[in-house]
Amino acid sequence: MPIVSVIVPNYNHGRYLKQRLESILNQTFRDFEIILLDDCSTDDSLEVIDHYRIHEKVSHVVVNDQNTGSPFKQWQKGLSLAMGEYVWFAESDDWAAPEFLATLLEKIGKEKNVGICFCGSYWVDTEGKEGKDLSIHQSDFFRTGHEEIRRSLVKFCTIQNASAALIKTALAQKYINRITSYKACGDWHLYIDVLGDSNLLFVSGKLNYFRWYQNNISNKADKSGTWVIEGLKVLVCSSACKIKYSKAELADISRYWFLKTNQFKSAQKLGLQIRTAIYLWVFKSRNILYRSK
Repeated sequence: MPIVSVIVPNYNHGRYLKQRLESILNQTFRDFEIILLDDCSTDDSLEVIDHYRIHEKVSHVVVNDQNTGSPFKQWQKGLSLAMGEYVWFAESDDWAAPEFLATLLEKIGKEKNVGICFCGSYWVDTEGKEGKDLSIHQSDFFRTGHEEIRRSLVKFCTIQNASAALIKTALAQKYINRITSYKACGDWHLYIDVLGDSNLLFVSGKLNYFRWYQNNISNKADKSGTWVIEGLKVLVCSSACKIKYSKAELADISRYWFLKTNQFKSAQKLGLQIRTAIYLWVFKSRNILYRSK
């Protein structure tokens, strides 16, 4: 069995797909399989996919007849086929440095119970030109999963790009069915669930190229309010409810989520504030329930 299963979920990224696949095939670490998925693309993606279909590293090619409407349903499909100890969700419009896998796997081997290891990224535009660095983290660290959830993940997603991460396959498979209804925040939910059972490792070296641009899913979700709505769902439906918080931490979580609604116009803002109040009440209630067991 391979050490790493590389899942490449593609939808209409034909212009980037060759660069993505070549960056995987050029990894210095060689013990991996590629699971190539297409979600009924309407561009030239299938022409690119056909070129790689018979490559020895490609274990599966699955082309959907209908679009699923969710990138996380594709993650679920890829995980059902994955044989590796670790999974890499290599988004089809990003790419990686040749030493990405080798570096992260070496670091994982030096720590205990690492469920997620991720690296720094270059933030690039549609043409691959490096732009402003929006990274949250700048220095290497190792943290327990519970610590990362308590200090950060209950408020925002600190693993900013799935392409930068290796995840323990068994843990991803354990929780993947919980995230398929999301449009934007399923990765965030999965990270919390995985880290509820494991630890987090960050490697500051920039080994990933994250194609961040105006029309991508994360940008659209932030502007439309989807990020707040789905983020609140992450808060109440993920393993975040099972972590023990102090009263000060619970107050900080509530304050953060209400402040997130201030960026929206009055009508939308009121609806989001009502939803926020309900979700925060559910979160606290579930947290008390888990703590009493």
